Amino acid sequence: MKQIIVFTLICWSVIGYGQQDFQFSQTLSNPYLFNPAASGTSNVGEINIGNRMQFMQVEGKPMTSYLTFSSAFRTGKQRHALNELANGGKTVFNAPNRVLGSKHVAGIRLFNDQIGPFTRNAVMASYAYHLPLTKQFNMGVGLGFGWNNFGIDQSKLILGSSGDVTFQTYFANTSIQNRVDANAGITIYNEKLLFGVSTTQLFGSAIRFQDVTTSSTHLSHLYLIAAYRFEMNSTYGIEPIIQMKRVKGSPMSYDIGARIHYNRMGWVALAYRNSGNLSLGAGVNLYRHFRIAYNFDAGLGATRHFGSGAHELQIGYIFGYRRNMEKELKDQEKEEEKKNGSEDLETQPGTGNQ
Repeated sequence: MKQIIVFTLICWSVIGYGQQDFQFSQTLSNPYLFNPAASGTSNVGEINIGNRMQFMQVEGKPMTSYLTFSSAFRTGKQRHALNELANGGKTVFNAPNRVLGSKHVAGIRLFNDQIGPFTRNAVMASYAYHLPLTKQFNMGVGLGFGWNNFGIDQSKLILGSSGDVTFQTYFANTSIQNRVDANAGITIYNEKLLFGVSTTQLFGSAIRFQDVTTSSTHLSHLYLIAAYRFEMNSTYGIEPIIQMKRVKGSPMSYDIGARIHYNRMGWVALAYRNSGNLSLGAGVNLYRHFRIAYNFDAGLGATRHFGSGAHELQIGYIFGYRRNMEKELKDQEKEEEKKNGSEDLETQPGTGNQ
């Protein structure tokens, strides 16, 4: 009986875990996490590392770490694929604008997800193509493909009896599941708007233990993110945001909130998640290349009893072609002077058409 109870509990944990992808509150700071088409919206390259820890006082607390890299690459006669990094050497700098036009973008995502004895690791490479949808909007289409594994750390399991035959038969010999995985997405954007739809775990493979196929599968998740920035004045802007996640067999999850920007150099955010969480965040662009963001989720419902909420930290490095803004401004002034001189010459008596 003990063997059956332990086996059932472990399977129940696997099922609950397998139906949920990882959760982040700062998705808009790095939408590439869930959408391969969201990379390359600005003409810069980005490296981001992040970590999210939940229920800090609980042993075996959920923790997710990731690293992402994405960049446009040069094709044909294109001189520079990354032509935006005009921060002027300032300690606090404006975030790069989203740029319209045709682009080829490559990226890679690595992550580790842990909760109790269960762990997942993944490596996902992606390609996206961006093209003008209209004169005001760009569209990106992306596809990711890679490797994903699901494992059980036997050292963190407590068995009802030592040498449990059921555990040894079904789990000990196949405690790590390796599989291929894929995701896909579409993004529509301009300087103020970002709208994206994506899906992860496209193959939906089942979890197997030796010769037994469990009822738990890596179900596909559907994500939606939408944000639009309104300029309040020359200094401040407000950006309402909605994020939604849907997976078969689970209630829809959504976040509704907003970010307030200061000169595009930094922001503060407030959001509510329908599971009963209040999210507070802030971010700033520092030292010419870096972006640092922190977020705290406070549980408002039953989860408030499990530790001290969730802490999320993200550090980004932005790189690109360093533009000589001083030279560009001088060249622009010369062009304007030349143009004005030509117009003045045409208006002088005897110089116009006879």
